[in-house]
Order: sequence, then structure tokens, then C-alpha cells
Amino acid sequence: NGNAIQTGKVFLWPVDVTLAGYEAVFKHQLIVSGYINTILYTGVGTFLNVCATMICAYPLSRRDMQWKGFYMFVFVFTMYFGGGLIPTYMLYMEMKLIRTYWVMVLPYGLSITYFIIMRNYFSYSVPRELEDAARIDGCNDVRVFFQVILPLSKPMLAAVSLFIAVGFWNDYYSYMMYIATKPTLQPFAWVLRGLVFFLLLNAFTS
Repeated sequence: NGNAIQTGKVFLWPVDVTLAGYEAVFKHQLIVSGYINTILYTGVGTFLNVCATMICAYPLSRRDMQWKGFYMFVFVFTMYFGGGLIPTYMLYMEMKLIRTYWVMVLPYGLSITYFIIMRNYFSYSVPRELEDAARIDGCNDVRVFFQVILPLSKPMLAAVSLFIAVGFWNDYYSYMMYIATKPTLQPFAWVLRGLVFFLLLNAFTS
């Protein structure tokens, strides 16, 4: 209860417990769709990001990979230099991604930071002897990756997936830039922002 907090009645245990705040929030017509959108963006985006990052990181962790230095330069270059907001917006518009579901998933399909983490893990934390033994037993590169590398990389994959998921869940700027004008695609963060603004406006005008 807000009045109990303001009058100093609350110290440790709740006083005058009420669900009025939850009732006010869930009366908003977009709150449920916002939750669903955020869950979809987070789930699909995390899955695609982790898969694409693994596919790029493992080949560049191999000692026999040709042109490895060049490809690493291309990936790392994108961390420091980008087109900027306007060219990026124009590119997404040409690709017909603006105000669509995929604009929040496809452009973030590869994280260079986590790509470097995965590459280093595959290079230094997975014993090369296991790969050599698997190849002696007749495994090709695909089977070595899925049956040897990935089972040994579960802790790293879990940590990276968690950080990527949190990034998708808390993303606010991208929603504001690309889908803010389409209410049915707005995530929970953007809906909550509008709800808080509406409640504050009512509080000041009442």
C-alpha cells in the first residue's frame, strides 16, 4: 500500500497488502501481448544468436582453418565501425524489416563479443586429443562438433545464452527505433513505459 509506505508504517513486513497495482497493470489492453512479444523475441532471438555464433566460432577455432586471420579481422572490424543509425534504418527499410517481427531478431543474429568468447573456449578449453580420437574413429567435422565439442561446452553455452537472453529481454532502444508505431509488436518494456507514463500523468492531473 503506497499510503502505508509514505506514512512510515512499513518496516519489514508488508502492511495493508493489496493487489490494486496488479489490477491496474493488467487492465492495459497491450500488457499480455507485450509479454508474449517479449518472450518470442527473447526465445527466437537467443536461439538464432547462439546457433549462428557457434557456427561461426567453431571453424575459426580450428588450427587448419585457411584465411583465419582475415576472417577474424572482418568480424572484429564490425565491433568498432558501423554504418550509424540512419544508414542502418535505411538498410532495414530496403529489406522491408521495419515494423515487422523479424527486425528484432535477424539483425541481432550474431554477437561478435560472444563469438570471440566461444572461439577462445573452443580453441583452448576443449582438448584437441578428443577431436583427433573422434576423427580416427571415422567422425566427420559435423559429428565432431555435435558429439564432442558441444557436450563439453555446455557451461559456456549456458552462460552465453543467459547473457544474450537478458540482452534481448531488456532491449529498449531497438524497439523504439523500429516498431514503436505498431502496437501489436511492442514488447513488454515499451508497453510498461507507456503505462507508467499514463499513470504518472493521471497522478499529476488528479
